[in-house]
Amino acid sequence: MRRDPLRVMCLSALCVLTACSSARPPEDGAVPPPLPDTGTPTPETPPPPTPPPGGGVARSTRNNPRFKGAERLANDFAAALSLPVAQLCNELGQYPCTSFVHTVTLGGVDPYEGSLYEPLSASGVTTPIAVDRVALAACVQRVSRDVATPSAAVVFKDIALDARGRLAEREGPAVRDALTALYQRGLLRDPSDAERTALLQLATDIEGTGSTTPGQDWMKAACFVVLSSTESIFF
Repeated sequence: MRRDPLRVMCLSALCVLTACSSARPPEDGAVPPPLPDTGTPTPETPPPPTPPPGGGVARSTRNNPRFKGAERLANDFAAALSLPVAQLCNELGQYPCTSFVHTVTLGGVDPYEGSLYEPLSASGVTTPIAVDRVALAACVQRVSRDVATPSAAVVFKDIALDARGRLAEREGPAVRDALTALYQRGLLRDPSDAERTALLQLATDIEGTGSTTPGQDWMKAACFVVLSSTESIFF
């Protein structure tokens, strides 16, 4: 059977027009036709973490803590205790701990003296010691100032000591306020009941060591516990 060329051309043109008309976007107010089911599953959005019982804060789903490093650590400690960064920690009373002596150990660089232009890929075995050194020096500074000038105390305000240098009221409001101030300044949150109980027990433990200044030693130790915690030195 012989095909009619004109009929073939008309049919081809009709097919093209039909395809074009079906591909046109819908007019205003028109509902577009549903997309064909390709069989590919749609990715689901993971549900948010469920808060723990009691209304607490849910644990982070991205547990990737990073060490703050020398500069940020010094700035955070200084801000938490209202101390000048230059007076935070100085070896032999004159060499800054974070910007000179322990800079590389705390994740910094030393391009001029040591030709070290990039931080170490991993923390060294002395890094925890350097962190503890800076935290303890800062706490000693804050306690010394608060005890020497009670009227200008920042953290340990109105804490009375007995004749043996112990906390006169271990469960008193002044001690509880000091612990709350420590956590709010150092960790930006209130202490839990368990944390508060543990630090109050620390006062008893220090008194049992035979210290001549157990009250002041407790203030330094409580401050050190907060500043040297994982929550404080990582972000």
